[in-house]
Amino acid sequence: MALRAPRVGVALLGGGLGERLQSPVPKALFPILGHPMIHYSIRLFSSMAEVSAIYVAFPEFHISALEKALASYPRGALREIVAGGPTRAASALNALRAMERSAPEVVLVHDAARPCITVQEVRDLIQALEGHDGAFLAIPAVDTLWSVEESAVSGAVDRSKMVQAMTPQAFRYGTLREALERGLAEGFDGSDDVSYVRRMGGDVVWVKGDRWNIKVTYPEDVQVAEALLGGKGCA
Repeated sequence: MALRAPRVGVALLGGGLGERLQSPVPKALFPILGHPMIHYSIRLFSSMAEVSAIYVAFPEFHISALEKALASYPRGALREIVAGGPTRAASALNALRAMERSAPEVVLVHDAARPCITVQEVRDLIQALEGHDGAFLAIPAVDTLWSVEESAVSGAVDRSKMVQAMTPQAFRYGTLREALERGLAEGFDGSDDVSYVRRMGGDVVWVKGDRWNIKVTYPEDVQVAEALLGGKGCA
């Protein structure tokens, strides 16, 4: 008998204001091939039967602009846009709290600035979560890594034991919510959601992702994303 697929909710984070991208609008609204960047993630997750609901966390002052930008697109699995918090973790927690009514078993946390995620990567990630508290996409480090402090070099880092983390990151809903609530209450400032779950003693594994799952940060990244999305299509 085939195992029942877990009910999956998505917390889609669009908090970047786009300074490094030199964008006049929040980064998630920056046009990629004529569409707001966040549209690609919403479209992809909405195409997956496993995903029951998407909740977007967005800077409160810009929510009306996001609603306007998405008005002409199908909402798909998008259920609600909630105000983001002062930190990435606070924004993710706001989305998880709103998501509670959808009763997800698994939550995927994804950055809207990564429009080139693929269905296969997401499914590999959900499958890898089985038996663990968390899982995240990553690629092995391929360049030489040095530990530095300002301009001083202190030593080489063994890259065979290093991976570059990406999103989505997948967790049991209750596990991530507890980890974020506890971490924020105790003043912990983690770099991603994995850091909060690991701090609580959670068992987290990594899954090899696609190197083309880029994070759009600088103007030149837009050209790469457009080449990918305009070619085989990532969403």
